[in-house]
Amino acid sequence: MANDTSPTETGEAEQRRMTTDIERIREWAEARDAVPVRVRDNEDHGHSFARRDEMGEHHEEYTWDEFEQRFDDDDLVFVYHEEEPTGEEMGFFEIVEREHAFERADLGRDELEDSLRSGETVTTEIVETQVVEREIVERDTIESEVIDTDLVERDVVDSELVSRDIVETEFVSDDMIEVTVDETKMDTIEEIERYIVESEVVDVDIEQDEELERDDIQTDIELESVQRSILESDVVRSNVTPDDVVQQEVIQSQRTEGDAVQSELLERRTVEEEVTERLRMQYMLEDTELIESEVLTSEVLEGEIIDVDEYESIGTGGMEPGTAGATGDETMAGTGADADMGPADEVGTADEMGTADEMAEPSAIELSHHDQGKDVVDESGQQIGMVAEVEGQTAYVDPEPGLTDRLKARMDWGGHGDDDYPVDSSQILEITDDEVVIHSE
Repeated sequence: MANDTSPTETGEAEQRRMTTDIERIREWAEARDAVPVRVRDNEDHGHSFARRDEMGEHHEEYTWDEFEQRFDDDDLVFVYHEEEPTGEEMGFFEIVEREHAFERADLGRDELEDSLRSGETVTTEIVETQVVEREIVERDTIESEVIDTDLVERDVVDSELVSRDIVETEFVSDDMIEVTVDETKMDTIEEIERYIVESEVVDVDIEQDEELERDDIQTDIELESVQRSILESDVVRSNVTPDDVVQQEVIQSQRTEGDAVQSELLERRTVEEEVTERLRMQYMLEDTELIESEVLTSEVLEGEIIDVDEYESIGTGGMEPGTAGATGDETMAGTGADADMGPADEVGTADEMGTADEMAEPSAIELSHHDQGKDVVDESGQQIGMVAEVEGQTAYVDPEPGLTDRLKARMDWGGHGDDDYPVDSSQILEITDDEVVIHSE
């Protein structure tokens, strides 16, 4: 492996030394504060030297014992210049395979072989033939602009309701209520969009290892490079691999005036959008029921003292005294029909009417979502709350429902709250069109 600071471009013969003596090689390296290293990812054997202050991530340092072992195993020869090191450069050196050294030396093969085997340092002329290649790297800066776009297709393939909140409720008439709600939903959309993109080379940067004989650079940019630059930019929204798309040849590009290139491409994508909407809905009230009443204020607007006799005549409807009710004899006479009913055994026996258990067995109560929003009362008719939600055969009762809570329950918009308590169907005595009657404790 050769030192990068050593190339010659003259092609003339130079006096160089060859040796396999590790001690001589070590003297040469230590005089230059260099250590033996292996260069990772190198195409040849990778053995070389590097200054301690120039060690990089690609260098792996050897001990001298390890270097000697590998130097002998790989049958290598150290080629170098004898001059003293100057400045920051180590000077020319090479570590080459023995066969390669024989080919380049002007000594006979046998003579050189014997000298190297005995550990001698051989001075010989080595004719270097080097091919100098000029590498030119051109970097074009391409500027692309979307001059036209058209959404060809857009279909909502799925929509999921995320949340729904009542913002405001208002009576617009005696039997009409208006509800304003905010809805958030997640839409999955499939769409195809057409782009017309105009691209132009706006800058050319030339990197070279030698000066060119002319200042201007003639460039003829390839269409594939333009297409790749479009795909690598933020023109399209999809995350695509530019090389794969270019190979498929799905982008149509053509040259226009000057160095401009116009490209047409179609992008198909699946998009997820979070959408918030405010809706206004109106509902007709079908029935109204008084749930609770409380007198807040009372004020006498007008009053007078009336005659007692006048009040009594109003209260009895003008009936004559003594006619307010029937006498005891008349009452008893009215029960004569009952006396003719006959013996008690003529009414029926227990076998004919059925057992008490069969007559008392209640029918099973079935809860449904239609029961949401109904009032919950006990057997005495006392208001307990409202059915906020039905889950299976369990009703969750809201003890203090408001107008908004009733709307949500009727429209099946919400679940039950932490303060709602469960009532199993076995605790329910009866379900009517408007009420759920539960057994009293």
